[in-house]
Amino acid sequence: MQHHHNENMPQWAKRVENYGRNHWHKEKISKSRRGEYIGAIIFNLLFLWIVNNIQEWNLGFIKDNFSVVLWILNLNILIQIAGNALMLLFDFPFIRHLTLMITESASFVTQMVLFYIFPFDFSHFHGLFWLNWFIPIALIIGMVVSALKVVSNLWKLIFWRS
Repeated sequence: MQHHHNENMPQWAKRVENYGRNHWHKEKISKSRRGEYIGAIIFNLLFLWIVNNIQEWNLGFIKDNFSVVLWILNLNILIQIAGNALMLLFDFPFIRHLTLMITESASFVTQMVLFYIFPFDFSHFHGLFWLNWFIPIALIIGMVVSALKVVSNLWKLIFWRS
């Protein structure tokens, strides 16, 4: 006699489990993802221009050591653009999960460099001094999220059936 794992499960729990299977495990359709890839490419191109021109704007909160992190910011943005372009051209689950692992790893490294070489100083701006402690905390949270996304995409790469 075979027993299913949800045989003795309350009715409300069965509904939650079925809802999860029907809604949380479905991936977006390819057309929906294509728009996201194009939007991400456009945003990253704009961000690339901003990052490379921000020192010329003489903003008071940008420290002199910003040029030290400029290379990792440029590299990360170019990896994001290349990853989104690859997923736009080849929208297969294997390529998507592998590319997302690479782009999230690049984001993790970039956030770590920004955390250790903090190129901002808001102490001279009245009312914005709190950003000097908030941004490093946000970078730590971002690193944790990026690491979890890498693990999640590795899991999907190995075990996902799509």
